[in-house]
Amino acid sequence: MVDVSPVVRRLLSEVKATQVVVLAGGQGRRLGVNMPKPLVRLAGERLIDRCVGYYSSCGFSDFVVLTGYGASEVEEHLRQEHSGVKVCRDPFDHSVKPVGKAKALKHALEVGVIDAGRRALIVFPDDVFLDGELPVKLLMHHLQAVRLYGVWATAVFAYPAVYPFGVGEVDSRNLVTSFKEKPRVDIATSTGMYLFEERVYGLVREVDMDADRAVEFEEVVVPRLAKEERLYAYMIPGDLWIPVNTRKDLERAERKLSSTWLRRTRAGLTP
Repeated sequence: MVDVSPVVRRLLSEVKATQVVVLAGGQGRRLGVNMPKPLVRLAGERLIDRCVGYYSSCGFSDFVVLTGYGASEVEEHLRQEHSGVKVCRDPFDHSVKPVGKAKALKHALEVGVIDAGRRALIVFPDDVFLDGELPVKLLMHHLQAVRLYGVWATAVFAYPAVYPFGVGEVDSRNLVTSFKEKPRVDIATSTGMYLFEERVYGLVREVDMDADRAVEFEEVVVPRLAKEERLYAYMIPGDLWIPVNTRKDLERAERKLSSTWLRRTRAGLTP
């Protein structure tokens, strides 16, 4: 039997104590498909399967998937492919009432699908990360920040970011003096991966479920954490994160994953 150090045992214990909450309520319209976004295929694998597999490979085993658009299809797929995953469907009619991720989180807390006594790793199936150990690295840094600074949450930021538009410099005559397509910009950009300690749930519970608009936790919870200096940042290189929002993003992710797989294969890191 391999002797595991106390530090490693503690880390494994913290991984097991962390629930992974997957916000999977999106639709694939901007990707050019009429289906729930989590069921869109990337490199032959559905986004939701890739997401669950990614965090499972780091030792996380407790998953909660919050469904919305096309909930029945997503839930049926999860029943067939990931039977141990807990599912919570938001209670709103998406064709009539705006929802938002904050409302979905609050509902899952209220019905007890999210365990209010344990920290949560908040993730999205349409975010592709090229660092296979990132979730564990995030947890390690988060735990240190909790001890040192008393933070309640940690957000993963990509830096520098790729600005998705062309940028021009324009002089006083309105003549363009330079132009650059999709430049890298020195802005720390949230990737959408967060670690929430239990105290954050108190802020989530304050969300107005009767609001006549979509309510996102990034606009009501995260700014409060930042204002009160309860939010820590874990920085990653911008090229290790691919948000899949459009058809072009999907194609870019396909190319990136293919080249990454080839490099790892040549280095003997994959079967």
